[in-house]
Amino acid sequence: RTMLRSYLTTAIRNMMRKKRYAFINVFGLGLGLACCILMTLFVKHEWSRDQFHEKRDQLFRLAMQRVQPDGQVIPMNIWDTMFPLSLVDDVKNDIPSVVQACAFMRTVGSGYGSKIAMGEKTFDQTIGIVSANFFDVFSFPLLAGNPQTALNRPDGMVIAQTTAHKFFGEMPDYAALIGQVLTINKSQPNRFVVTGVMADVPTTSSLQFDALVSTKAEKGFALARGHRGVRAWVYVQTSAATASRVLEALDHWPKKEKLREEIVNENKPFNFVLQPMMDVYWNTDIPNHYGPQANPTGVYTLGGLAWLILLIACCNFISLSVAESSDRAMEVGLRKVMGAKREQLIAQFWLETLLLSFLSLFLGASFAEVLLPVFNEFVHRELTFAYFEDGWILLVLFGVVGLIAGSYPAWVLSRFQPISAMKGEARIGGRNPLTRTLIILQYAASIALIIGAGVMIQQQNYVRNKNLGFNKSHVAIVQATRQTIRPYKQAIANDARIAGVAVTDRPFTGSYSRRHHTLPDGRKIAFGVIGIDVNYLSTLEISLLAGRDFSKDRPADLTQAIAINETMAKQLGIENPVGKTLTGFVWNAGHSRQGIKDPAIIGVVRDFHLDSLHKQIMPLALVLEKYTTAPSVLVRIRPGHVFETVELLKSTWKRVAPNEPFEFAFLDERLNRQYANEVYWFRVLIYSALMAVALSCLGLFGLASLSVARRTKEIGIRKVLGASASQVMWSLSKNFIKLPLVANVIAWPVAYWMMDRWLTNFAYRIELSAGVFAIAGILTLLVALLTVNIQTLKDARRNPVDALRYE
Repeated sequence: RTMLRSYLTTAIRNMMRKKRYAFINVFGLGLGLACCILMTLFVKHEWSRDQFHEKRDQLFRLAMQRVQPDGQVIPMNIWDTMFPLSLVDDVKNDIPSVVQACAFMRTVGSGYGSKIAMGEKTFDQTIGIVSANFFDVFSFPLLAGNPQTALNRPDGMVIAQTTAHKFFGEMPDYAALIGQVLTINKSQPNRFVVTGVMADVPTTSSLQFDALVSTKAEKGFALARGHRGVRAWVYVQTSAATASRVLEALDHWPKKEKLREEIVNENKPFNFVLQPMMDVYWNTDIPNHYGPQANPTGVYTLGGLAWLILLIACCNFISLSVAESSDRAMEVGLRKVMGAKREQLIAQFWLETLLLSFLSLFLGASFAEVLLPVFNEFVHRELTFAYFEDGWILLVLFGVVGLIAGSYPAWVLSRFQPISAMKGEARIGGRNPLTRTLIILQYAASIALIIGAGVMIQQQNYVRNKNLGFNKSHVAIVQATRQTIRPYKQAIANDARIAGVAVTDRPFTGSYSRRHHTLPDGRKIAFGVIGIDVNYLSTLEISLLAGRDFSKDRPADLTQAIAINETMAKQLGIENPVGKTLTGFVWNAGHSRQGIKDPAIIGVVRDFHLDSLHKQIMPLALVLEKYTTAPSVLVRIRPGHVFETVELLKSTWKRVAPNEPFEFAFLDERLNRQYANEVYWFRVLIYSALMAVALSCLGLFGLASLSVARRTKEIGIRKVLGASASQVMWSLSKNFIKLPLVANVIAWPVAYWMMDRWLTNFAYRIELSAGVFAIAGILTLLVALLTVNIQTLKDARRNPVDALRYE
């Protein structure tokens, strides 16, 4: 105990004697730990997806994997995970190894939500339509109601806690809500009775909803019916040991052929797949249509950046400790002469490190608490830090920091020989290879991050300024219904503030119908199809390269005409496609009175980007007024009249469709949202780069301070001999400036490789140029020079007499 008290007293005295270096170490480590705590919370949150289900190890989602005749596996889409509701009972009854089967689907509509109303209160809520045994399969606790019977009623509804508060206020007695009546969709009202109140769905759930109704309800079918009918996820409960038997039984299932004919496009063969519940969020090869999908690369990158920043902070600590070792050499020599063992010296220095680490951890946790709301907004999560639940994070970080930051200094300082230490010959700081290597690695990481951010800026500017083949400015998108298209368009078309109005079923940034066409030479081409009206090309200012546009004065255009884009014209291999018949083309949308068969090509339009720049422009066919999904109205607003025209659009909608929600967006904003992931990662890189540069500069400042302190006598002599302040500053700083230069040599090839791989995500991209690399190198060099000169300037201007007297 006496020895421990002695160690602690010495550590505190050493910190108080060298406040500057103690502050640099504590503040630098604190910043690194704060970043690491926040990012670790995010990674922990992501890895805890669906962990709360008691039967998680027994739950599997059913999917199908389609295979080409040559054995090539076709990538899955959202429909490969969705089955008819009849499959639930069939699987449970026919496959003995299946303990339970449960369906889950969600309301279909814009944003996948429906309006729930009670009196004057109306809220857009996500409604899940599930099997009656839902609460027995999944662990979503009820606060009121019986989980065994809550979904037995065809008109029963279970609402989440937050939904209950929206309609009934902050009521502690949820049991009093049982029997209340809520209405879904006022325009086509469906009345449901509240049969249960459940706790809010955790943010870590791959199933997200605000209310539940039973699949027994025909009204539920109406809510979930899309243009492909009613489809649901099917979960089965079986043990991991029997999962293979379930798959084998499904592959030989007599009903598989009937299922194939019913749900698989082009009647292609498929194999069943059982996807573990814990894999639903993380496996991006199988889409998650009814909930969030992971970005594994992003999670690993954030985790890697967290530990990189912490490692930089630890490198600062090691660099300063080693550089400061000369001032501790006399202390080590005296202790050894007095009989201290090396183990005791290691314990002394390690205790000092742990004390600094503890103070840094306290500071880092405080920073993390303050920055957590900002970080939540940044990552779009609702993370919380519970000290008792997440305390292991602090313990792990404390141990890691103590191990990394304390091991080398304690080992180096304790091995000084007493005679060398007493003579002052045990100096290892300054030009020590380790300290220089650590500084170089810190700056290399900083430079690579800056280059990454710079490349992202260039790509974003390219995306914003690239000619997309249409004019995206001042175009509003209003989500309509088939019943409201014509009256709404007629009501606004003649207003002087509106330059054009068009209708389409694919208002950009969304999927579109795909078809295959066999050419006379046997080649097959894949192309997309969108439904438009006669004003589409003129409203969006899409150029017509050959032929003519659709015309309302030509009734035959509805059934006997299509327009194609440049890419499809090239795929067809026809020199002058206008007027040619596209034999074999059939398009008969279910909601159209007349279909299209063997149409004539009336025009070729210039290629335009219906998708983001991540994808190549694909062959495209445009058909007249054959809308396969709910259409959207595109409104081009004249410049200078934006705000008043938006009010006009809103008021007109309320008059034309009073019972339908007004859903509005600007086309350019929707297009920009396609690149939200890139914007997010740009912010991650720029903040990480700023943090890395700040920590690197902090370490460099500390080393410069120690170097200047050791060269006080040299500075005085140089000044006496006539050296100017600038010459003294250059003498002091030139060795430090070399370090960022070497860091550039390391960082440039690494950054080039990383960003070249990132740019492969774009079909249309910039080419990496030397400019961004040079800017990153010059920027870090200037920052390093400024950091060193802040410290050296004061000593270079000092009176040489004071410097010599000091020595």
